[in-house]
Amino acid sequence: MFPDEAGGKLCHVRFFNGSTASTASDAVDQLGHLMLSVLVVPECSPELKLIVGQKFQSLDFTFAFYDVYAHAVGFDTRKQRIRKTEGVTTWYYDICNREDSKKTNGDNQLNARSGFSMKCTRLSKRCGCKASISFKFFSERGLPGYIIQEFNEVHNHYHYMVEVPHQQFMSLNRKLDDVHHKFILDCSKANIGPTLTFKVLKEILGGFDLAGCNVEDIRNTSRDIKGYAHGFDVQMVLDDMAKKKELSEAFTYHYEVNASNQLVALFWCDGLMKRNCHMFGDIVAFDSTYNTNRDFPLGSMIRTTSISESENSFYKNLLKPPANIAEFYLNFNYALEFQRNSRTKLDYHDATALPILGTTLPFEKHASTMYTDSMFKKIQEEIIEGNDRCRVLGFSSTDMVDTYKLGDNNRTMK
Repeated sequence: MFPDEAGGKLCHVRFFNGSTASTASDAVDQLGHLMLSVLVVPECSPELKLIVGQKFQSLDFTFAFYDVYAHAVGFDTRKQRIRKTEGVTTWYYDICNREDSKKTNGDNQLNARSGFSMKCTRLSKRCGCKASISFKFFSERGLPGYIIQEFNEVHNHYHYMVEVPHQQFMSLNRKLDDVHHKFILDCSKANIGPTLTFKVLKEILGGFDLAGCNVEDIRNTSRDIKGYAHGFDVQMVLDDMAKKKELSEAFTYHYEVNASNQLVALFWCDGLMKRNCHMFGDIVAFDSTYNTNRDFPLGSMIRTTSISESENSFYKNLLKPPANIAEFYLNFNYALEFQRNSRTKLDYHDATALPILGTTLPFEKHASTMYTDSMFKKIQEEIIEGNDRCRVLGFSSTDMVDTYKLGDNNRTMK
């Protein structure tokens, strides 16, 4: 037994010729001279040690225990064979990820000898390792479980086990859980790509080694989520709209399908959209220019073409061009929430900030309470200009009406 100098693990090394090594340096020396394969039996704490006949309550618990063991000693696993009877797994065979050997040919050897002048094929990590484990289903007194049927803990890796600094790259340590999937989906709603998603995730979890994945894992997961929705994306959107309708009678949606039962038109609006349309008198306009590089035009509550173009520019930053209807729906809802939150922020600013008045006129002070800050500044310019240019020429009053006669200081009196 001796510690692995790079990874800090205990290994027992036995050479095929019968000699042994008491230290890591001795093993390296003998390995260099003999150029022979070694057998590595990784050591671990007693509570993680696996033995034939060991029983577990479920297959999931069996996998979890074996994964903890593999992580502790430093190797990846791979499912090899499985047997099922009436939907129940009766036998499961797991192997070291470096089992089997990559097939080589004369061209590869010739390429290596020529300094890889030809295109090099992908390198392989497989070295014919025979480490494996099998679990068998059993039932005792009506209680099901799984028992270790066979366990071969001997590895033949030349570099022993995966070193601790390298373990973050093992497939075993890159398994995305529900939290990862929720985070990836939320980032996708905000039109955040895989690279930036990984950067944020890495910072949140505290480092590369704690992220539990890499950029490629996130990219593959995003692809899988999109693939899962393929063919069902329209129904997913309609189901979500139906739920919103149940929660609020103010929510409205209508859709049309063609003879092939394909969606050709979809309209929806919530209570706030309806209220805004009623209060501001906007119209429903469909901007066909938004159809560029997309599958459908965008319709929204707008008034003029210029406003439509401005709105399209806003949504362009938050929507993905190759999105299906489900992705578009999620991205659109996020963009709408973002827009409404920005408006709420402006409302808060207008409600708490005190504008600077340019005159002592009560009319100006009253206007400052009626308009938003940006609109009041425009009106304030008119009030100040009118106050400087206008003068009272006369005044008369009756029981019901006060009449002021005004004059313009910029006009020459005749």
